[in-house]
Amino acid sequence: MSLSRPVKFLLLFLLAFVGGTLYLHFGKDQDWSDSPLLGLITAPVVVAAWKSRDWYTDRARRAGRNWREARDEHKRARGV
Repeated sequence: MSLSRPVKFLLLFLLAFVGGTLYLHFGKDQDWSDSPLLGLITAPVVVAAWKSRDWYTDRARRAGRNWREARDEHKRARGV
């Protein structure tokens, strides 16, 4: 069973929110009134950074694969 894209984003957002809130409260000694607000602000930033990293990694992987295929075609064309 695979989850749809909106459900994945929601779960990732909730994970970032809960993790950020707990980190701010227990790790940085923030008050409970400040931690959820800061977690709510930082969660979309974390999700956007995570997804952009995945996008750039996939893009680099495709570029590398295309470059290797083109290099192999050039080698075959030269008879090497």
